[in-house]
Amino acid sequence: MKKITYLLLLCICFSFTQTEDSYQMTITKIADAYNAKDANKLFELFSSDLQSSFTLDKVQSFIVDNQAKKGPIGESSFLMDDEGSKRYLVEFENASTILVLKLSSDNKIIQLSLEEY
Repeated sequence: MKKITYLLLLCICFSFTQTEDSYQMTITKIADAYNAKDANKLFELFSSDLQSSFTLDKVQSFIVDNQAKKGPIGESSFLMDDEGSKRYLVEFENASTILVLKLSSDNKIIQLSLEEY
């Protein structure tokens, strides 16, 4: 019985680590695309539902406007889980912002928003 309990615990911990890794990889991809001003690369990370509501033109406008105000993305750090999404503190060159991110099971972005810090 102890072996089954330990095995189950190990599986849960492993799946949690994979999820955290997926989110961290996505944050890195977002920062790379944003800093390169590559709207297509960022848009490709979105789920089809998010792509239909947040068009490529809107992504391009967001990148241009936000880069002009806040500059490129620097460091980011995990803050907390919040109702199925994760919150990160993102340090831009000229500001700090909260990034709210939620991924689908296939690691596509289904929620992406910025909140002032």
